[in-house]
Amino acid sequence: MTFTPWFTALGTIDRVPFAEAADRYAAYAPDGLADTNSDCFGGDLEEVLVHRGTVHHDGDLVIGSETHQPICHGGDCGVHVVDGDLTVDGTLVFTEWDQTNVLVVTGDVRSRGLLIEDEAHLYVGGSLRVEGLLVSGLSHGGMLAVAGDTTASACLCAGPVHEPMVLFGTPPAHPRDPGRPVDLTGADQAGLVLPEFLDASGHWADRAKVRAALLEGRSVLRTSGG
Repeated sequence: MTFTPWFTALGTIDRVPFAEAADRYAAYAPDGLADTNSDCFGGDLEEVLVHRGTVHHDGDLVIGSETHQPICHGGDCGVHVVDGDLTVDGTLVFTEWDQTNVLVVTGDVRSRGLLIEDEAHLYVGGSLRVEGLLVSGLSHGGMLAVAGDTTASACLCAGPVHEPMVLFGTPPAHPRDPGRPVDLTGADQAGLVLPEFLDASGHWADRAKVRAALLEGRSVLRTSGG
């Protein structure tokens, strides 16, 4: 579903004047909410939408743009804050085009799998806990920022930017074996990803195929993360 229906369905949403929200939630954004407003929305946002309390979602959660077209129209865009923890029992997929929505979670984010794509912005004030695979499909316009620790069985870039995942304040660690390397974005993907999930070049993971596999609960890597 697109972002706004999901967020408004969470329950009571407070519309907080931007100046007040910028003071209250500045610490949860890498460079402060004012810079996010300027970079993503030209400084035009007058308010921030806030849901106070923990969010628990059963099953997979797929939110964001459904097409390659921006959806920032009629007020359906902006900075949205979950003032608490976010738990997704399945896989979380967050996709945005044209930097239309920013999601700030002040607490921890937990999910079975995570794929953040294109120009989505996810700011996590606590820790990020991914039981399985964390996949970055971000462009240079997107961002994943985690203030606390990140754990995942493996981290992988599946384009459009194929480069090491320098997205965390501290390197991600395996949930049961902190000494095991899990950031696999600089590795040879042809030797890492199962052949059916490679793109036509045979060298990179195909993001659409990886996305489908995560939502179907299928393994993507040749091993469990090592």
